[in-house]
This record gives sequence, C-alpha cells and structure tokens, in this order.
Amino acid sequence: MVYVEALQDNTLSFLPQARVYASKQKMHLRRTVKLDPMAEFYIYDLVYRNRNSFRKSFSKNRENFGYRFESGKILPARESYRSFQAAITGASDEYSFGVKFDISSYFNTIYHHDLVAWFNDGSRSDEDVKGLDTFLRQTNSGRSVDCLPHGIAPCKILGSHFLKFIDNSGRLKSDMLLRFMDDFYLFSNSYEIIVEDFTLIQRLLGEKGLSVNPKKTMLGIISQVNVKREIDAMKLDLLRTRRRVLSTYDWEQEEEKKPDTQLLNDEQVDYLLDLLKNDEIEEEDAELVLTLMREHSSEVSEHLLVFLQRFPNLSKNIYYFCKHIPDKDHISTAIDTFLSNNRFVTEYQLFWLAKICEQYLLATAKVGDILIKLFDHSNATTISKTKILEIPEKRFGITELREEQLRTGKSDWLAWGAAIGTRAERKANRNHLLGYFSNGSPMNKLIADCVIGLQ
Repeated sequence: MVYVEALQDNTLSFLPQARVYASKQKMHLRRTVKLDPMAEFYIYDLVYRNRNSFRKSFSKNRENFGYRFESGKILPARESYRSFQAAITGASDEYSFGVKFDISSYFNTIYHHDLVAWFNDGSRSDEDVKGLDTFLRQTNSGRSVDCLPHGIAPCKILGSHFLKFIDNSGRLKSDMLLRFMDDFYLFSNSYEIIVEDFTLIQRLLGEKGLSVNPKKTMLGIISQVNVKREIDAMKLDLLRTRRRVLSTYDWEQEEEKKPDTQLLNDEQVDYLLDLLKNDEIEEEDAELVLTLMREHSSEVSEHLLVFLQRFPNLSKNIYYFCKHIPDKDHISTAIDTFLSNNRFVTEYQLFWLAKICEQYLLATAKVGDILIKLFDHSNATTISKTKILEIPEKRFGITELREEQLRTGKSDWLAWGAAIGTRAERKANRNHLLGYFSNGSPMNKLIADCVIGLQ
C-alpha cells in the first residue's frame, strides 16, 4: 500500500507497460498490454473499492449481463453468459424482429478521456477519478486510445459498464435491449423501430469514437437474426458436457478445479476419436477434444504436434490437457520437434509452452533444450522470456541468464522475472544478487523484498 500511496502522491509514476499479443481463432492476434505487478494491483484495488457503483440494470427491458459484483463477489462470467443466452431465447420467442451486433475492436478503440469522464459520475471519489486518469495515461505512455488492458476482471468491469450510456438512453424505442459486454441484441415487433434504434445506437457510439462491426451484424426477422448452424445430436450432447466441464474452471485465477469423472460414454468417445482421425480437423472440434478427452489422453497425445502446429489459439487448452498425459517425455518430444521445425511460433504459444515446461516437464530429458529454444526463439518477446527467467531452475544455464539481467541495474520485466527465479538459489547467493538489483528502482526493491520474504 505504501507504493500505491506514493503513486497517488505523485512521488512515483505508473510504468509504461509491455505490449503483448494473445492468439485468437484463425491465426488472428489480440493486442493488449501486460501490467506490471503494482499497476495490476492498483486497478484491481480501484475497482473492488468502488464495487458498489457497478450496479445491475434498473430495467428488465434494458439489461446488461455479467461483469459486476453481487454480495461483494464478482459474478462468474460463464454463468452470466448462460443467463444472457437464455434471455435471448426468451426474447426471440416473444418478438418478431431484431438485430444483433458488436463493436469493432472495442477495447482497442476506447478513448481515455471518455472513460475517465464516465468514471467521474459522482459515485466515485475525486482521488479515484484522478488515479484512473493517471493509470490510463502513464501505463499507455500517453496514448489516448487503446488504453484499457484486455483480459483481466477489473478492466472487463470498466469496459462493460462504460457502455451503459447505450442501455440508459431514453431515445431507444425497442421493447428489449440485451447486452453482454459489447454484444448487443435489440428486439421489437416493429421492424421500423429496430432500424431506427440501430441507427441511433451507431450515432451514439460514433460520439465516443466507436463503430459497429458490419461483418457480425444481423438484422431482420428473428429467424434471420438467430441463424444457427445445424449440429448433430451427438455433438450437441458433447457441447452441453463441455459447458458443464468449463464451469469447473476458475478462469479469473486460471486454476483448474477438480473435473468431473467418467464424462463420456463409449459412443461419445468413438465420436471424438473419429474427429481426431480427420486430417483437416476444425479448431472448435480440437478444442472439444482437449476439453473432454482427459480420460483418453494417450489417444489424444498422438495428435499433440498437429495441434501445436495448427492451433496457436489452443495453447492454453493444451497446457491444461498436459496434466492428464502420463508420458511427459512424449510431450517434451512433441514440443521440441515443433520448435525445431516451425519458424512461426506466436508469443502466446511461447508463453504457454514455457508454462508447460515449468509445470510438467522439468524432470524430462529434453526440457533444457526446450527452455533455451523458447528463450532464444526469433519470435520471443520480453514477456515470453520473462516466463523462462522466473522458473526456479538452476540447470541449463538459466542461473547465468538471470544473473545477466540482475547485474545490469535495470528495472524491467526481464529483471523482475530473473529476481523471482532466484528463489531456487541458495540464500546467500540470492540475497547477494538481489541486493544490487534492489538499488535499481523502488519496484526492484519491492520485488526483492517479496522474494526474500518467500524463504
């Protein structure tokens, strides 16, 4: 808290953040930043302290789902999304016309000053308004757009509630508006009203520098708005099982809770194995296999190399699945082969492959080669290299890589990761290195004190 108070007193500043790119479907990338420890602590603390100001919708006809607190705890996003889908189904049965749309690159186009002006609505203190303003400006090096980081709960809450200016507009005439983050649905028995409201919303968004994604817009009678791909009965059952399994994950903490056992019957297993045999397996089918085939990991592991090559977006899914593969040497071989034979590896893959090494492969013969290949890869970034340095490993020259960062006096992600990694070193050696490192900046000293306190 001393560090945060210093930030608020202007004796310290938020640090510019590292740009990172998460993998999405079909080789797309999502641009965002990785917040440093104190910046991330600050935004979590800010939103939590103001949790009572993130309220649920006042009207059942103008409803936004998820990304708020209830009884002091954040609502689970997946449960909220299921409620959103149920509301869509109910409205589709009741009304004749509708439109669904979302905002193009929403988080990447939010304007700093618009977000701060919304936050300064009288329900938060002047100190917190000033703090958010400073956070957005300094962490983004003064750029006024693309200032709100993706992927973490407090920023999702801010991003969702910022759009309530649409929900609360008295000019909308549609009978029903449903929203989950920037996914909108409007419903009415009048086509003209739907068109008028859709046009009005685009103008309101335009005032904030936001625009609708035309590729995802569907407008007309309900059957046109809710076009769904035909899915065979077996796959539909598997998708329901998948939803149940995913509800056992704590996504905010990125921790896996105890999964259900005996998820599948023999017929379902055969269905998924047939999907695996298809050389042109689709990404959504590969994700279904990784989620449901834990009890049959040996069959799936034979396809691990193919998944690594074709589906960067599933790297996190592969990380969770590796827990259930008993032959860890097979995982090492697949990853080593992948890194040796593929020039194109995304930052997202490099990070999650390092996580797999740390969690499952440190006792395998190839792990040293893999760690060095990950660190020296041509696509390696500051963040992916930091993941290697923070692994408490003393072999393979990792100790020397850490010392190289710690002795320079730098205060950056590589140095912080190296400091965290020294928890594997003998106490005297560790404290000697951290003594020099801590002189580099207040952030360095904070991290050094934390590492020393871990022992």
